[in-house]
Amino acid sequence: MSSTFANDRRREPQQARATRRRGTFLAAAGHLIAEHGYEAVTMTAIAEQAGASIGTLYDYFPDKQSLALALKAQYIQEIDEHWKVILKNPSALTRPALANLIVEGAMGLIKEWPAYLPLLDAPVAYSRSAAARRPLRKTIASALQAVHPKISDDKAFIHAQVIVELIKSLLSTYKHSAPKEREAVAEEFKKLLRFYVVDALR
Repeated sequence: MSSTFANDRRREPQQARATRRRGTFLAAAGHLIAEHGYEAVTMTAIAEQAGASIGTLYDYFPDKQSLALALKAQYIQEIDEHWKVILKNPSALTRPALANLIVEGAMGLIKEWPAYLPLLDAPVAYSRSAAARRPLRKTIASALQAVHPKISDDKAFIHAQVIVELIKSLLSTYKHSAPKEREAVAEEFKKLLRFYVVDALR
């Protein structure tokens, strides 16, 4: 290790180092869980993947469940931003196109965060307050109002809550389907969303 690099490391604030190390552990866990599934991954394997000792890993996370909970929380925050980007210009969409985009956005979660589906089986209870859940639903509600201008704020928000539950159902169904069936599952959910967005919201 060069003296310059060592000096830079010493100058790095302790909190910044801790944040960076915590992120390294979460990234390592995500990589391994995506490849092997939650149950098969051990804390030892995560520490090795992160290039750290098992003792250092335990300094940050006392067990695999706490690490999975932190990883889920990180993903949820990133996924909220994902939907803001996906739905940033809904007024340019037709109603069927918006329905298709919602399903494609859900499929994008799987590609962007491959450990997300395996984490659905992790034995950790992750929940958010109504206030924390609200921004995503508002994002979807705004998209609905862009293609259905006459829908009230309250009605759009209720429909957005239903769509969030449909997205959760899509991901769960996709996860438990055989690989050869998954494309067909996504297409069926597109039909369902098209019906809901185009017909049910009139």
